[in-house]
Amino acid sequence: MKSAVSRAWVPSHITGFFAASRREDPLLSGSVGCGLCLTLGATTTIEAASDPGSNMRDAEILLNGTAREAPVSRYVLERLARGPVRVKTKLDMPFGAGFGASGAGALGCAYALNSFFDLGLTANQAAAVAHAAEVTCRTGLGDVIAQNCGGLVVRLEAGAPGTGKIDRIPVPSLPVSYVVRGPISTSEVLSDVDVMNAVNQAGAQALKELLQRPTLQEFMRLSRRFAEQSSLASGWALEAMEAVEAAGGMASMIMLGDAVFAFGGAEALRSFGQVHTTTISQRGANLD
Repeated sequence: MKSAVSRAWVPSHITGFFAASRREDPLLSGSVGCGLCLTLGATTTIEAASDPGSNMRDAEILLNGTAREAPVSRYVLERLARGPVRVKTKLDMPFGAGFGASGAGALGCAYALNSFFDLGLTANQAAAVAHAAEVTCRTGLGDVIAQNCGGLVVRLEAGAPGTGKIDRIPVPSLPVSYVVRGPISTSEVLSDVDVMNAVNQAGAQALKELLQRPTLQEFMRLSRRFAEQSSLASGWALEAMEAVEAAGGMASMIMLGDAVFAFGGAEALRSFGQVHTTTISQRGANLD
């Protein structure tokens, strides 16, 4: 039996370091690495379409009130919807700057559709559809499996939720400062063979070292090193990280965005743009 309206909430997710693994099957593709879920979230609401006779492929998807094509969410919609609906997603996180916005929208869409149509999917089964959407659209590899869990998530084996393997590093809900300069094209980076060779080598080494001492401090140290070794960090990002460290804080780059996050030293970030503050989310995706 269908619900009148279904709503899901998903945290944002920022990656500190990663190594990609692409396979022919999107459910086997993904990444290893480590990242933080944040209380900046995405709320997705599913309601009946205003025109009951409309086609599912013509379903309206609204992002922050504006109609968008939203290919990642549409992928989920076309596979899970059992009738015409309207999808409304409110994003609290920056878009295109490494906060997992597309993954959050897709995952929230999967959860809400599962509830709306009473599909009977488990959390991992619903999330696997969102993961496949991200991999297929080349917008991400590891956000969904982390967002499905919450906290400081270590991605141990690549793959979709239910296939990949993750663990968490226990941390309190600490405040996180960040500043965003602009987006980086995830699809372009993931498609550049030379860049990805450097990324994968640095990311695999960082994961190996993190597992020897899985703490927040070690995560930040390795993320900072990865930003340099992978050559993904801009000069602006490197200067911002150095300023935070000189002020006694810990900072690194958000993968993949021209953005920096920090614990402590927030005042030092003010020279690099508007500083925002959020907190670590212990909560993963859920129905609201």
